Amino acid sequence: MRTVVAWADRVHDRDGVKQCIYDMCFKPDGTQLVVAAGQRVMVYDTTDGDLIQALKGHKGTVYCVTYSADGKRFASGGADNTIIIWTNKLDGILKYSHGEPITALQYNPVTMQLASCTQSDFGLWFPDQKSVQKHRVNSKVLCCSWTNDGQYIALGHFNGNISIRDKEGMEKVKIERNGPVWTLAWNPSKDEPYDILAAGDWDQKMSFYQLSGRQVTKDKELGFDPCSLTYFSNGEYLCVGGSDRKVTLWTKEGVKLQVIGEREDWVWVCRAKPKQNYVAIGCNDGTIAVFQLVFSTVHGLYQDRYAYRDFMTDVIIQHLSNEQKVRIKCRDYVKKIAIYKERLAVQLPNQIVVYELMYNEDGSTTTTNTARIGEGATASDEEIHYKARWRIQKKLECNLLVVTSMHIILCQEKKLQLYDLKGN
Repeated sequence: MRTVVAWADRVHDRDGVKQCIYDMCFKPDGTQLVVAAGQRVMVYDTTDGDLIQALKGHKGTVYCVTYSADGKRFASGGADNTIIIWTNKLDGILKYSHGEPITALQYNPVTMQLASCTQSDFGLWFPDQKSVQKHRVNSKVLCCSWTNDGQYIALGHFNGNISIRDKEGMEKVKIERNGPVWTLAWNPSKDEPYDILAAGDWDQKMSFYQLSGRQVTKDKELGFDPCSLTYFSNGEYLCVGGSDRKVTLWTKEGVKLQVIGEREDWVWVCRAKPKQNYVAIGCNDGTIAVFQLVFSTVHGLYQDRYAYRDFMTDVIIQHLSNEQKVRIKCRDYVKKIAIYKERLAVQLPNQIVVYELMYNEDGSTTTTNTARIGEGATASDEEIHYKARWRIQKKLECNLLVVTSMHIILCQEKKLQLYDLKGN
């Protein structure tokens, strides 16, 4: 995978003072990017980064923006305790307020109900209602996210709690973390068997939970304070940005893949463009950047055996003559693949693993329905069986990986490196 900066901008006020980018959101059709920048709401054309309009209406810093799923309106909120509802024609049509600054906003994807959050309460507002239903909380709300069906909303609190509530505002589940929950999001995929919530806290961890509050996997150590996470490619991947000044791509299971972009200051927000391979980020120094992600095909072929990367962390080997397939779950970023006779080499960030096709005594391939093929890798649902036999525990770079019966060859721009299967 490689990334390309599609366009970028840096926001200043009239005196040249940088304006921190706290939040942004895409119009559902992807044609516009709405950005919270200083006291203004900036609306950009996503094709070329041209500024369509800078909307004025707030009397304090704008902290959050959100677009309704039908694309008819968006909302902004900030330090002036006010939420402004804007039409998609960029006209402000309505205001309502809380007693404190607005810290998070999120439209319900089904009912168009708007959730607005502050330090001491959160409100639920319908477009046809004159009043806002407000609920008290005992800790500042830092972020919020609705489930796909619009039935539940998760609130991330400064005291480390995650509160999952129904659409009426009643708390159903409470999850306790060890640091302020600065960002969270539900997986948008409708193909998942159950709702999955990803949460980033300032104990420098990322965690995943079911709607019931049950944790799905172990905490993922980040090594930085996460400020924003967003699902990408219909929930297959996660983009995470924060105090490390980077935006990084992860799998939905929490496997770190690759850095999308590195900036000069904290990344406060990252958002994925709907149905396209673009990610927008906003930084503490006023920088806005939109990255295009270009996914390359990683594969290898030997006679009737074709191996290719799937979901960035899996390798699928297909025997073309009989349509048999096997999936190897490497649980790490697959960088290169090479195949030769019974050998399969997979380059991961910190090692090269060489697999061997297993045979029975009669010369046929080993058959199995669910087979363990090495630490951290399994094969399932198919009849062929590859087993991890050698590991070269070195961080190596190359343009092309080649495997032979007894060696690994790394092809670089001006030289070749030869290793035996033990890494010597």
